Amino acid sequence: MNIDKVDQFRLFKEDLSDFNYNSDYWLDSLSIERLYSERDTIEKIISYIKEDVLWWKNVPTFDEVIERAEFGSQCHLWMYKDNAIGWSWSNSSCITLDWKSHHKYLLSNELYVGGAFVSRKNKPSAGSALYFYRQGIEHKFELTNTDTAYLYSDDWNRASAQVSYKTGFTAFNFL
Repeated sequence: MNIDKVDQFRLFKEDLSDFNYNSDYWLDSLSIERLYSERDTIEKIISYIKEDVLWWKNVPTFDEVIERAEFGSQCHLWMYKDNAIGWSWSNSSCITLDWKSHHKYLLSNELYVGGAFVSRKNKPSAGSALYFYRQGIEHKFELTNTDTAYLYSDDWNRASAQVSYKTGFTAFNFL
């Protein structure tokens, strides 16, 4: 990764943007055991990534998803009603650039988030990413009892940066 080609962000829990929740959108945080039982769903998300991001050569396989989880990264399915239409990832012990290897340790109140994907073809509205980011980050804070989150996005991914700002993230270099 070229650090000059990414936008880096930090969010304090107290700075989460005001938001009107929509109960149609929710996160399903998966344990390693549940990853196995949800294999078909994970494979479906992987196929959505291959359909939407044609140029991405290193789309994770199911085995790599398991490897990420065994390392300590957690997969969160982005659900619309009862349909999985994307995912995101988090790690509460370290910043990881590939979700399966250490880059930098985190403090006990910190969380690293990212790897976000929502299917363009299957999302119900243009605002879906904001629901997932905003509701998702609050869910992850509560799940991990943390109050500070870090994420980065590739500089070409303007939509991710915009949604990050709308969620309350601010520019902050941490890599």
